[in-house]
Amino acid sequence: MRAIGFFLLFVSSQLMADDKCPDADNTYEIGVCLAEQLEQHEVELQHYLAEALARYKENELIVESIEKAQQSWLVYRLDQCSSIYDIWRDGTIRSIMGLGCSIRMTQLRTHQIWHSYLTYMDSTPPLLPEPKIDTK
Repeated sequence: MRAIGFFLLFVSSQLMADDKCPDADNTYEIGVCLAEQLEQHEVELQHYLAEALARYKENELIVESIEKAQQSWLVYRLDQCSSIYDIWRDGTIRSIMGLGCSIRMTQLRTHQIWHSYLTYMDSTPPLLPEPKIDTK
């Protein structure tokens, strides 16, 4: 049973490496690569959030609501991805799984900000392009 677990850890880390970090050869390199990707996704999220806040800058209530939602989301992401990390806490893949969770959640949040605050109900083009979400 333990051998199956190690095999699955090896396969899943290799699949993640191939998809997101093709030049990474080991768990450490995959972790570094994913941390860099998370940083890039967080920069994108901040860009979309800043644009949303700028759109509603004349309405203090909306700005405060968006900021409150973002703070709540940051706590939620930390708690959610910490639970994923805890599931894998006994393996070297724990950091990779936690980072993968943070990346996915950050992409989803960026898309939610775009959809909720940067698009229009009519045919007016959105203020920023639709952010991409990795499906793997």
